[in-house]
Amino acid sequence: MAAQPVLVDHVVIVSLNVDDTCQRLYDATGLASIAGGVHEGLGTANRIVPLGTGYLEILAVDDATLAALNPFGQLALAGAATARDSGQVEHLAAWSACVPSVERAAEATGGEVMALSRAGVSVRLTGIAEATVNPSLPFLLQRAEGQVSPQSRNADHRVQPTGVARLIASSPASNRRAEHLPLGATEFDVTTGDAALLSVEIAFADGTLTRLTAQSPTGEV
Repeated sequence: MAAQPVLVDHVVIVSLNVDDTCQRLYDATGLASIAGGVHEGLGTANRIVPLGTGYLEILAVDDATLAALNPFGQLALAGAATARDSGQVEHLAAWSACVPSVERAAEATGGEVMALSRAGVSVRLTGIAEATVNPSLPFLLQRAEGQVSPQSRNADHRVQPTGVARLIASSPASNRRAEHLPLGATEFDVTTGDAALLSVEIAFADGTLTRLTAQSPTGEV
């Protein structure tokens, strides 16, 4: 399919060692992380890399027993297993889009709705199970009224990111979900192949780009 403009909320990188991943991301790209927190009752925890428009979520399994009991935790467990199997510390696991009503989105897609909360964050999600199997599909979220996206938080970057410029994924079947997402500045391109999130390009104020790939999710060459 031809590239289409979508509004990306954030990209998920699952890590076996969050501190190590964030340090190598900073060393390679100049992008700094900030504290996230533990997701209540889900067995997961994160750090955030704000990008101006969109952000990176560096996600880890905090309690494997709890994580196995919910779709978001299962996404983290699957990403961790993929990282281990490929001999990496992290895995480019998923991406998400924000929608006005997650309930209506779930009705349209047949997905399950779940809640996620941590300090300062309360969202409702759908499409997690489908996105875990096929990362070309975004999972969808709705923030609590008045809640600001982590994309706008301050971080000690060495560079000035302006947002996610491009996402490239592969899928064995046509991806129709993205056609119904809010329009935005991110080019989303899907090729035919095994289901995977292949790369994320991040734009900077000086006009340059950095690419995070499935082979190098921290941007190291």
